[in-house]
Amino acid sequence: MVRILLTIAVALAGAGSAFAEPVAGRIIDGTTLKPVVGAEIKSSKGQSAVSDSNGYFRFEGARIGRLRIRVRAEGYESASEPLRIPEGGILDQTIVLFNLDAAGELIEVRGKKAAPVRVPPGKQEITREEITRIPGTRGDALQAVRSLPGIANATAVGSGPGQIVVRGSAPEDSKITIDGIQVPLLYHFFGFQSVLPSEFIDSIEYLPGGFGAEEGNATGGIINVKTREINSTKTEGFAEVSFINLAGMVQGPLSKKHNLTYAIAARRSLIDFVLPLAIPEDVKLDFLVAPVYYDGQLRVDWRPKYSDRVSLFLMGSSDAMSLLNDEISPNEPEIMGGIENTTRFARPILSWRHESEKLISTVAASMGFGGFRLDLGPNRYFDFSGLTMQARADQVWKPHPLINIRTGVDHIRRTADINSKFPLPPGEGTGGMPNFSTSPVVEVNDNFTNDISGGYMTTDLHLGTHTTVSPGMRLDYYRRFSAAAWAPRLALQHKVGKDFVGRFVMGSYNRSAEQAESFTTTLLPELATQYVLGGEYKFAPGFQLQSSVYYTDRRQLIGQDPELAASDPKSSYINIGYGHSYGVETTLRAQRDNFFGWLTYSLSKSDRIDTPLGERRLFDYDQTHNLVVLGSYKIGKWQIGGRFQWSTGRPLTPVVGAQYLSDLNVYLPVLGEINADRFEDDHQFDFRVDRKWKFASWNLEAYLDITNVYAHAKIINYSYNFDYSERSPITEVPILPALGIRGTY
Repeated sequence: MVRILLTIAVALAGAGSAFAEPVAGRIIDGTTLKPVVGAEIKSSKGQSAVSDSNGYFRFEGARIGRLRIRVRAEGYESASEPLRIPEGGILDQTIVLFNLDAAGELIEVRGKKAAPVRVPPGKQEITREEITRIPGTRGDALQAVRSLPGIANATAVGSGPGQIVVRGSAPEDSKITIDGIQVPLLYHFFGFQSVLPSEFIDSIEYLPGGFGAEEGNATGGIINVKTREINSTKTEGFAEVSFINLAGMVQGPLSKKHNLTYAIAARRSLIDFVLPLAIPEDVKLDFLVAPVYYDGQLRVDWRPKYSDRVSLFLMGSSDAMSLLNDEISPNEPEIMGGIENTTRFARPILSWRHESEKLISTVAASMGFGGFRLDLGPNRYFDFSGLTMQARADQVWKPHPLINIRTGVDHIRRTADINSKFPLPPGEGTGGMPNFSTSPVVEVNDNFTNDISGGYMTTDLHLGTHTTVSPGMRLDYYRRFSAAAWAPRLALQHKVGKDFVGRFVMGSYNRSAEQAESFTTTLLPELATQYVLGGEYKFAPGFQLQSSVYYTDRRQLIGQDPELAASDPKSSYINIGYGHSYGVETTLRAQRDNFFGWLTYSLSKSDRIDTPLGERRLFDYDQTHNLVVLGSYKIGKWQIGGRFQWSTGRPLTPVVGAQYLSDLNVYLPVLGEINADRFEDDHQFDFRVDRKWKFASWNLEAYLDITNVYAHAKIINYSYNFDYSERSPITEVPILPALGIRGTY
């Protein structure tokens, strides 16, 4: 298959023509927000178009790079807009024209510069153009999160493939949302591919801390994936095949008269064909069902008028794997036979957004199901199925040019059926050495409900054109635990000149019990107080330096009581720990016509004390150093990029001996000081090269993306022999080349 794909790519290497892109958008009246009909649009390169009855326009053939368009319409002031044309073109450009009389009045009333918008220190937002070209991601936008400052190794054992580790704290301290709605996971098996294709992503907003009162139930960071509005005026699509999966997508108008558009996509993994061929013969793995996943997406957008947007986004995912392995460790007799795992979920998101001069309202609602089943041998299993309902409403009211009032409410309700015969997962600071045969088994055949409600209000006070003060308050109520938590927050932002912005945030944050912690109903929310000071400096066109220092004080941390874990596991979680996190993060970004890239470095420490008389120890996911350097450069029809990452290894609790249990004929490890050691440092170099060809009615793209070029195998854990006297590393795939071909029309 590799030879066939390489042959096709080489054969087409000289067949292309100059690459050009479409530009599309809408012309609206700046006073009424109604469409402007019959506006003439001309580009500096000679393209032209006329806006239709809904204000939409489109022209083809714009080359990648800089372009200026001029718009004229009878009765309006003309407008001139400089544009930067990315790959894929621009499909959602909005140009505002002002009536000749109204425009003069508007300038007179609002002659001052716009007040600065409040942005949390450390916030990062990367566009779809950048994230789909980052080396090592295979074009998968959500793989890009591991290149952001403060993000620890998200593939760490115990963190789960769909979770993130921010600033060294536990993964459950942070949350991931899509358009403000929480999702159960973001990645398929092994983390090779996310459940959401890049074509549906507009940008990824990363808030490592210091976020506003609009976000609750998190004491770490937030990753919010913003989906893309479909604006296609003609039917378009693509088909792609790579070593990872087979994918396809179609988008276009449902009804031009009613401003209805759609997009539908589906993917099927090819790992189940490739992986068995790649496993060495001396590795005795027998797949009954090789790892296979499916996912699908459907989006419908409706613009009843320009001030309103309604969208329905439906996503679903399914993973399955069945592994037979008769040579199980003698210390794990209960799981001899094999491993079976299935994961599935569906999540529809219905949203409405209304924009007027003084009010912006957004409402989103979702109701979806999810399920997870894991079987280890004949006697250890965990079966979970549940329904999640979530709704939120957010408003921004502008009663005065110098005042914004932001308010909102949100509610999430989770119901679940659990049928389990499984030990509790290892908690923070337990050493992470579970034994499925000897650890206390928790048998559950029950259902439970968890409701979390929240509301907030924040006022942005613009003190002139350079300073913004944003005091806010949030209240969260956790019904399962009958607990409420107030969260006051304050943000300051000051602009110095035109190139530097300084920011300071302090606030209180809280989160509920998650996953196995929820078995114990007497818990209180974990609490955190965050202090973040940062700044952003634009020292040259296309170059930006961003840095922040932070300190987080943590209280009421949830931990496992060792005695209760052995006698009453379901009641073993208690609020007893406290700790802190502190560090500095710096990012240098560059964005030019043919180049983008960034360098980011994080220095941090996160530690905690589990009992009043306990010793201070590192969090299980503490990561002292994290350096990422990446860049991608376009040379004609080629684009070449590289990415290097180096990070400190995660903390490790050493095994210092073993204890023999004669009645069970097994050995148990004797652990040393918790997190006193570390895994070896992680480092890797990724490489990507793209080539595009444009034909009369379709485009072709081929890419080669190699993760970990020099094959430095990352150690994620160790396996031990029967008496724990010897250990062997468990590593990730040392090198992952991906060759893909995509055709679009």
